[in-house]
Amino acid sequence: MQLKAQAPKITRHPFRLLLRLRLALFGHEELFGIVFWATLIGIAGALASIAFRAGIRLCIRIFSGYWTQAQHGSGLVPIAVRLAWWHRAIIPVVGGLLAGAVLLLLRHRFVSSKAVDYIEAVNVGDGRIGFRASILKSLGSMLTIASGGSIGREGSMVQLAAMLGSRIGLLARAPVPRLRLMVACGVAAGIAAAYNAPISGALFASEIVLGSMAMEGFVPLVISSVISNATLHRVTHFTPVFFVPHVSVASNWELVFYLLLGVLLGHLAPPFLSLLDFSKSKFVKLKLPLYLQLALGGLGVGLISVFLPEVWGNGYSVVSSMLLGNLFGWTLLAILLAKVLATASTVGSGGVGGVLTPSLFIGSAVGTLFGGALQWLMPQVITQPVAFGVIGMGGFLAATTQAPLTSILMIFEMTVDYHVVLPLMLTCVTAYFTAKVYRHGNSVYTAALAHTIVAEQGDDWRVRTVEPLIKPVAVVVPRGTTLAEVFERLSRRSVRRVYVTDGDELVSWFRPRDIHERLQKGEINWDTHVETVAQPVNEALSPEMSLTEALDGFLREKARTLPVTPGQWRHTLMGEVSRDDVLLAIRDRLTVTK
Repeated sequence: MQLKAQAPKITRHPFRLLLRLRLALFGHEELFGIVFWATLIGIAGALASIAFRAGIRLCIRIFSGYWTQAQHGSGLVPIAVRLAWWHRAIIPVVGGLLAGAVLLLLRHRFVSSKAVDYIEAVNVGDGRIGFRASILKSLGSMLTIASGGSIGREGSMVQLAAMLGSRIGLLARAPVPRLRLMVACGVAAGIAAAYNAPISGALFASEIVLGSMAMEGFVPLVISSVISNATLHRVTHFTPVFFVPHVSVASNWELVFYLLLGVLLGHLAPPFLSLLDFSKSKFVKLKLPLYLQLALGGLGVGLISVFLPEVWGNGYSVVSSMLLGNLFGWTLLAILLAKVLATASTVGSGGVGGVLTPSLFIGSAVGTLFGGALQWLMPQVITQPVAFGVIGMGGFLAATTQAPLTSILMIFEMTVDYHVVLPLMLTCVTAYFTAKVYRHGNSVYTAALAHTIVAEQGDDWRVRTVEPLIKPVAVVVPRGTTLAEVFERLSRRSVRRVYVTDGDELVSWFRPRDIHERLQKGEINWDTHVETVAQPVNEALSPEMSLTEALDGFLREKARTLPVTPGQWRHTLMGEVSRDDVLLAIRDRLTVTK
């Protein structure tokens, strides 16, 4: 009779219906947390990219005075063409001086392990990226790009989005492996917003940053990337990065030429990366103050732009002209060589930015020249030389980043043309393997990363024990608490385990989902005390326990979370550790950086 009398009590508590719905939709707390935080990071990354674009437009207006063109995003090249030759020469110098002053302030005021690049934060750090340091680096990048520096803006967009992912992770009190994953979510959001390529954003973060395609990490990357792209389209009237013509392969014999293009690009990428390294070493040997060093790099760009203003900025408008067939022959060859030198001058002097966009520029130019030469030799066979320019972008990108899958999908997303897939796959894979012979698999990112590991942190950066993975327990209740009181506290969250304590000592635990099922069946009632339905603690971790020992404990208990206590004979509850976090940390330990 008592059980029947208690039944109507369930209907008087609407939160229990919400609990059932949450359990049915998400199953467990981790999935809800991943979806929520990845979505928030995606929105934040898109807004950061929009703000950075607006900052660049403002700086262009200040440097050049041509606000209308800058506002409508036509690029720096049309503005450079309209300026007097001396104006084109001096603006990059002024921008370099200002950017150097900002970066010098960063070096003097915020020198710490938190002023790191997003790849360092994930691979050789604890996932923490400093807010003020990232803002200053982005400001320096903004000044360099807006004054004509030959570098991509995607680097700073991704850095800002990754920094916001890190700060959101700290707000969520995420353990180190989860914090690194949230930084990678920011990277995915930044790439998606920079190139209007959500698939490529997730793959870039997975293939280059995390170095793993495991689904437990890939799912939140996809969420952040998609939400970022959707937010960008909702807030702004976003146009395609490049205006790409329709690509068609008239004959299967043309695939042989795309194979040869991949071999050519694979041979050209290593010298380009070596030129960047050479330029950096020469600027460092000058031992100039950073603001003079960047000004000297700007002077190099300015002098080149006196004769060829097309080297200014990221070159989006120039690439579009190539792909539309408006640039070809000796003029295009001169612009290509000038762009390579201008990029080496900007990057070598210490300019902050990305190398993905210059890689796309060079690949497009080489591909267009290659296609034009083939058409001159075989006009009856090659009918669309600009198609080689489209494919060349992906091939050179694959050779420089050593990420062929990301490169293939990025170009496919830009073209939205299925006919590009076959030649693109062939060229990207061929360029990747050709370049790998020279650089032994080291990309433009891994070389600097390996130096950071050896020079700064040795081999002690990876998580070794359980302690960095401990996170606060969601719900702890004392003995004597009724189930009705427990579920009142659970009304707004999904919790995998509830821990029962006697004073400060951990005595037992139970799964809310199991208890809820028993309540529905009438086996227990809402006035039951928690200690009568809880299970004893058979397995607890300690902070100094190694990752492999912790994993053994999870396997013995067949659990997804385990409590952490100070030691075998001390049972004060310190927190809990997730099995997923342990597995992520073990994966980090097994990752070998060449």
